[in-house]
Amino acid sequence: MAHMLWEVVANALDEHLAGHCDRIAIAVAEDGAISVEDNGRGIRVDEIDGVSFAARALTSFHTGPTFDGHAPHEHIGTRGVGLFVVCALSSWLELQVCRDGRRYGQRFERGLAVSMLCESGVVETTGTRIVFSPDPQIFSNTGLDTGPVLVRLREMACLFPQLTLVFKDRRAHVFHEPDGLASYVRASGAFRGAKPLTDAFVCTSSDESILVEVAALWCRSPGTSLESFANVMRTTDGGTHVDGMLRGLVSGVRQALPDASRGRRRAEIQRVLTSGLSAVVCVRLDDPEYGRPTKDRLSSPHVAAVVERCIAEPFAVYLRSEPVLLMQLADGLRRDADEGR
Repeated sequence: MAHMLWEVVANALDEHLAGHCDRIAIAVAEDGAISVEDNGRGIRVDEIDGVSFAARALTSFHTGPTFDGHAPHEHIGTRGVGLFVVCALSSWLELQVCRDGRRYGQRFERGLAVSMLCESGVVETTGTRIVFSPDPQIFSNTGLDTGPVLVRLREMACLFPQLTLVFKDRRAHVFHEPDGLASYVRASGAFRGAKPLTDAFVCTSSDESILVEVAALWCRSPGTSLESFANVMRTTDGGTHVDGMLRGLVSGVRQALPDASRGRRRAEIQRVLTSGLSAVVCVRLDDPEYGRPTKDRLSSPHVAAVVERCIAEPFAVYLRSEPVLLMQLADGLRRDADEGR
C-alpha cells in the first residue's frame, strides 16, 4: 500500500518542484480508501488522439521523466511504478481535477476507465485529487501501516521546507519544517538530549546541474550520525554524495585551521571532525546511478567532487564564525597528533 501511496504523492511533489504546489494532503478513510490532494495546477485534461491527457496518465505506461517533461521525477519509494500501476492495482480510483476555472472528474476500475472525463462545475481553486482503493483480489491485506508513513512525511517536510504535508486518519498530523535540513539534524535520534556546540551548518548550492544541500551539527557526544538522500530517496548505505560531504568538510577544516591540519592525512582530520557530528546530505540530479537494485547506495562517480566543491569554502567560513567548534577541532587535531607520535 505504501508504494502506491508514495507514487501518487510523488506526482504531487513534482508540482511542488515545478513551483506550483505548497500543500499535499493525504487521508485514509474508514473503508481503507486513500486520497492524495494537492493544490498544484491540476493534471492536464486536453485530449491526445481522442483520450484525455489525465486518462492516458492513469491507463498507459510512460518512460519519460514526468508527464510535463521536467526531470528528475521524484520517486519516493524504492520502486517508482507510476500512476498507471497504481490505477491497475486498485479496485477503483477516482480522479478530480481543478484546472482553468473548471472541475473535472473520472472513475477507473482495475486499470480501466469506466466513465468519460466530465466537467462538473466552476471553481476558483486548482489542484488534483486522487482517491484509490487497493484491490483485495490482489492484496491479502489492504491496510496502510501509518507509522512508517508519518516518519517519511516528516523527512519530506525537512527536505522541502516550503511544503506543508497533512496526513489524516483517526487524527490529523501536519508536517511543515521551514528550517529544512537544520531541523532534521537537530532532531537526530543519535543525539537527542545532547547539547549542541553551535547552531547548525547549512549549505545549499548547485554545480554541474546537481543541487546539493547539507546540514551538520556538532554535539557534546562521541557518536557520529551520517544520513543521506538522493532525489528524495533515502540512501541507507551512503555513497558518493556522503564521500563528497566528508571530503568537503575536511577541506573546510584545512582552510580554517591551516596550522593544526598541516601534514595531517584526510582520514586523521575526518576522525576528529566526525566526533559528535550529526549530518545529512541531499542531492538532486538527473539519471542517478546506484550500486544496487535497492537504490540504497549512490554510485554516480562525479557527485563526490561536486559536493566537495559546493561545501568546502562555506564550511570554512562557518568554522571561522564558530570559535567554540573551531577550538574543539584544533585541540582534537593536536591531541590526535600527540597520540600518534
